[in-house]
Amino acid sequence: MYYEPYQKKKSPRQPRRRRKTLGGWLAELCLRLLALVLILILLCVGLLYALPVSLFAVEPEDVDLSLTDGLPASRANILLLGLDELRENSRRSDTVMIASVGYGQLRLASILRDTVVNIPGYGADKLNAAYAHGGPQLVMKTLNQAFGLNLMHYIAVDYAALAGAVDALGGVDVPLSEAELSALNDLIDGARARLAARGYTAPDLVLGGETTHLNGVQALAYARIRKLDSDFMRASRQRTLLEAMLKKVRSSLWNPLRLIRLARALLDASDTNLSLIQLLSLGEKALAAGVPEQKRLPVDGSYTDDGSALRVDDFPANAEAFRAFAYD
Repeated sequence: MYYEPYQKKKSPRQPRRRRKTLGGWLAELCLRLLALVLILILLCVGLLYALPVSLFAVEPEDVDLSLTDGLPASRANILLLGLDELRENSRRSDTVMIASVGYGQLRLASILRDTVVNIPGYGADKLNAAYAHGGPQLVMKTLNQAFGLNLMHYIAVDYAALAGAVDALGGVDVPLSEAELSALNDLIDGARARLAARGYTAPDLVLGGETTHLNGVQALAYARIRKLDSDFMRASRQRTLLEAMLKKVRSSLWNPLRLIRLARALLDASDTNLSLIQLLSLGEKALAAGVPEQKRLPVDGSYTDDGSALRVDDFPANAEAFRAFAYD
């Protein structure tokens, strides 16, 4: 009989593992570090948003602000001041606004600068004179006494810094009428030399419309338009511009470099008594709140307009109107 010689079966060949190169190890390490950084960022964002609004209710110990007791702690009311330092010898606050911030809420109330109020230590005068007399602390004390508020924190920004902030965002879109277009270009012409000294170019705007794109200088001029109509409308335009800027910030959250440029532009030309943590927490809540509701003080029927000043006949009515607006 014939037998085939025994042959040892070969085991299947195992695929050979490739050894990771130094570049592969480094790439994997970088990816893991990036994932860890993203997790930490998301955790910090969540913690900052979760910080209670009562964090803003710590009264400064070194100054008497005449705070009104009994207001809810569910909202943080922050005083926003715009300083028109493009004018020579001007240290008045041409923009006075209160941002009321809570979870899921942002409301903006303009207080017209020509409103006559009692400025502690100086008597009756227009509201915008309070800053010249005693800075943001005196503005807060004046408003707290006049309108029954609890303002403790402020952000004051030089108007010229607004141009840098808008440019950092890549411009903003606002509705602009033909009359506003003309007034805007007149203001640019009048401030061209002072803007150039600060490093801003000042081109005229050619076209208006429902969605008009403004660069920094044009946005600054838009916020300063007054002679065209009234301070009522100027305050409305300022709220419209702030709303447009918030909208642009929301659309830029994917672009950290743009946000860093914006923060640098604002911090370089602003003054505040809010801590960095408070600013970040406040900013997150404002961005998450959506389109802000708006209001103007003094309210209709509570004042007399003599052509140069607004004389309030009923301060309690305005205090009640603001509380209803801010606290539902």
